[in-house]
Amino acid sequence: MVSVADLVQAAEKAADRGDGATALTLWRQVLDADPNHVVALLTLGDAARRAGRVEQAEALLLRAVAVAPRLVPARCALANLLLHTGREAEAGTHLATAQEYGPHHAYVWRDTGLWRRVTGDAAGALAAFERCLSITPDDTSAKLGRALALLRLGRWDEGFRDYHHRWSVSARPPRHRDIAPWRGQDIRGRRLLVWDEQGAGDTIMCARLVRPLINAGAELVLEMPAALTPLFADGHHGTVVARGQALPPVDMQVPLLDLPGILGLTPATIPWNGPYISVDAALSARWADALPRRPGRMRIGFSWAGNPAHPGDVWRSPGLSNLLPLLTRTGADWYALQVASGREEMVTTPLPHHVTDLGARITGWADTAAILTHLDLLVTPDSALAHLAGAMGRSVWTLIATDTDWRWLDQGTKTGWYPSMRLFRQQRCGDWAGLLSRISVALPA
Repeated sequence: MVSVADLVQAAEKAADRGDGATALTLWRQVLDADPNHVVALLTLGDAARRAGRVEQAEALLLRAVAVAPRLVPARCALANLLLHTGREAEAGTHLATAQEYGPHHAYVWRDTGLWRRVTGDAAGALAAFERCLSITPDDTSAKLGRALALLRLGRWDEGFRDYHHRWSVSARPPRHRDIAPWRGQDIRGRRLLVWDEQGAGDTIMCARLVRPLINAGAELVLEMPAALTPLFADGHHGTVVARGQALPPVDMQVPLLDLPGILGLTPATIPWNGPYISVDAALSARWADALPRRPGRMRIGFSWAGNPAHPGDVWRSPGLSNLLPLLTRTGADWYALQVASGREEMVTTPLPHHVTDLGARITGWADTAAILTHLDLLVTPDSALAHLAGAMGRSVWTLIATDTDWRWLDQGTKTGWYPSMRLFRQQRCGDWAGLLSRISVALPA
């Protein structure tokens, strides 16, 4: 009969040689033989957490901390699980215990930094990431966390200095590494490739920043997803090329999100020279019948979810059910603009009968831009839709979670990125009801 010690040794060897599946099988055998084996509980619990098996992970990790209350890795794994499933207070309790028993572990402070960020404490997040780095100076996740906290606090000069660490934690390496990088040197007479790297909202927001480069004498090539190219067809952003298409010869390249740092932007110097999105006039006219103007009634568009692939989407998207009380305001004409992911929520949470669903008819960003020309107001979470409305100069109220993206800073109802945007901020993590009640009060009677 194989002993528990032999099984543990075999599991560790399998993990060392990169055979994770065999290692997990062996750890299950360890747990069958010894239901209180704390390393097996932790290993299997953390594996279940990473695989998204929430109930199984929680059960295993709770057993681990019950058997070994001072087991710091189990406390942190459980805290991360709870944080990502909307139980922030419980997560904080386990992190406090981890800090008590393992203050010398860098990962305790890295995880605390994430918890502080998500729950709305940017200054506390900065302090936690700095403490992590005082223990492990080369922790790139903590360096990025510190950079994002600095940016959110408005300390952009310091934050952008370390923002390049985003590549260290990205699953996708930077493109165009075979082309010389541009780092701010004289660009006159040179052909510069600026390429998108993050979400559609980031691309829309930062596309304005190619204008200073063009004005400085650069021949600009702007690469972006094909779906966005119709929005930048006016020729004011250089040569726009859809990602995947052949590029013209270029001298240098720079990722789009490097531009704020290279240009030395601060919250007070964000450039705005008016709306900069191309809208197809004929397409706008075709949408007019779907959004008729009725005397005395506002036309309000709304959405309830952003891109689920965004790492913070679990906190930033309120979901349709949270918006339902707002939609009871029948003195306005409401138009649902949700496309793709998020529409499945309408199966269990049907739209009220007086709401018009336009999302099913939208085929791309050009349609969305055309629709926005007919709306008096857009209400939406932090998403590409919010950026599009802002870049068009349309009135938009953006729902900001306590896990605030750096661009919106840590406080205030206005943003230098978009003069037509008003920010409504959560006052407590997960409290969409309170935020939406303030929006309801702000709407005209």
